[in-house]
This record gives sequence, structure tokens and C-alpha cells, in this order.
Amino acid sequence: MAGSGRIKRLCFTSSASVYGNGRPTDPGAPAQFNEDDAPSPLSVYGNTKLWGEHQVKITMRSAKVSYSVVRYFSVYGEPQTVKKGSHSWVVAWLALRASVGLPLELNGGGHQVRDFVHVDDIAAGTIRALSAPAAHGQVLNIGTGRPTTIRSVAEHVLTHYPDAELVERPMPPGDPMGGYADVDRVRRALKWCPRITVEEGVDRYVKWIKERPEATPGWMRQLAGASSLRAV
Repeated sequence: MAGSGRIKRLCFTSSASVYGNGRPTDPGAPAQFNEDDAPSPLSVYGNTKLWGEHQVKITMRSAKVSYSVVRYFSVYGEPQTVKKGSHSWVVAWLALRASVGLPLELNGGGHQVRDFVHVDDIAAGTIRALSAPAAHGQVLNIGTGRPTTIRSVAEHVLTHYPDAELVERPMPPGDPMGGYADVDRVRRALKWCPRITVEEGVDRYVKWIKERPEATPGWMRQLAGASSLRAV
């Protein structure tokens, strides 16, 4: 694990998107992604992350520098907000829309599965992947190992905003059904697992936006205002 210069280990942040849809462990069950599964990205983003993984392995091995690769699952948590025209960051989208009175839109009914990992746990896992001896040369899932549907997140948001409405939309092309992380390897290598449940994380995010109304983008407030006028 000798390094050149001052670099002791490089940790490359990759993504669960390299897996694509994966394969369910049982018929009707959500897919579980293992680090040894053959990657099959469905997007340019996922493909570039996979390319980056290969480049890190080739470059670091040649330079005799220790490396690790962490594949993030669905990252959420304060101070995450949303970008106009984007549909990433499910927790932020649902909570912010509910906070301004907009309906919670569920593509395909919200039955897609994600493995939601709070940003605090993402940070903790990444730091360990930089320092744990057993992480050397490893590809590691940073996930909770818990499959969670987007609909169940929306329903938990409704416990904070009971007047919000759920609206089902058609499934857009290319939207993966998703899956969850196999976390056996990361637990062994890092002696660690995420601590924050998705329910606790959503509660924390809602509390954060209630305390910081300026976190809600102006364009979303305008959208809510226009929607109210149309309703009248």
C-alpha cells in the first residue's frame, strides 16, 4: 500500500447507477445489488461513473497508490435542495413540494425502489473507505441494505403535511425500477453501517426546511402560486 508523494489513498465516489436495473433475487422482489454483479448502466451518468472506476483502478495500480471505490446509493438530507427541470433527489422534491402546497407526483405510482442513505452516513462511510486497511482496492456499496419505495417516502412526508395530495403520473422512459444495496462487504471492510433510518432522515429534512423557508427555491414558490390561481 505504498504511495507516491503525499497521497496515501484515493477514494473514488461512484454510483449505484452502474448496476442498471439488476436482477431480482426472487420473482416480484426488488433487485439487490452486489459489488460483483456485472455492471449494466442505463444512463450516460452511470456509464461515466463506471468508466471512472476503471480509470482509477488502472491509474492507481500503475502508480502503486492505494485506492477504494464507493458506490453511493440514493443520497438525501439537508441542505439538499432541488434544481428546476431535474427529477433527482426524491426526498427533497417531495418534501419541498408538500411544503408549498403542490401535489406529490409519483411516476408509475411510486413503486420504484431506492436505497436512501442520509448524507451524514455517506460522509462517514466515505471517510472510513479512505482509512480502513481492509478497504484497499475494494469496491464498496454505501447503502443501508433496506429497499424503500418512493411511494412510502411520499406517505411519510404526508405525516408532516396531511393536506398534501398524491398524484400518480405515467412512468417516464428510462426510469429504473431500482433496487437496494448488498451491504455485507462494506460491513466487513469498514466495520460500519449507516445509522439514520429513512423515516428519521425525512423528519430531519422536513424540520430543516420548516426552520429555513429561504431554502425553498423561488421558482417553486412561483409554481405553487400559479397553481393556486388556476385552481381559483
